[in-house]
Amino acid sequence: MTRQIVALTDTVGELVRFVVLPSQSHDLMAIPDLLSDLSCERLIDDEAFDSDALLDMFAESGVGSVIPPKTNRTGPRNFDRDQHWMENVFAKIKEFGASATRYDKTVLSFAAVIYLVAGVVAAR
Repeated sequence: MTRQIVALTDTVGELVRFVVLPSQSHDLMAIPDLLSDLSCERLIDDEAFDSDALLDMFAESGVGSVIPPKTNRTGPRNFDRDQHWMENVFAKIKEFGASATRYDKTVLSFAAVIYLVAGVVAAR
């Protein structure tokens, strides 16, 4: 069974926390677990997180969001192009073969590999 991670990093690209999801689930399902007890000024996400409900939630809590609009969004929306930070984090994680293949038998063993890789990347 393959899995995917939805990750939260700090401003220098270090992994703060992540949520493991089944590969067929949508990334938005991880938001409640990922953002619980979190205080920040700005979140940078990819276009999978471009939903009106999520943007409204960020606006109500005073969190700035950098989310590029999906191609099917009807109206234009301004955003900064800082998204490369998140892509860099996943590129660092994928340097390690065990984390890139995602074929661990249990969620716990997959999460352990991600924690181990994050520790090695942070120690560089």
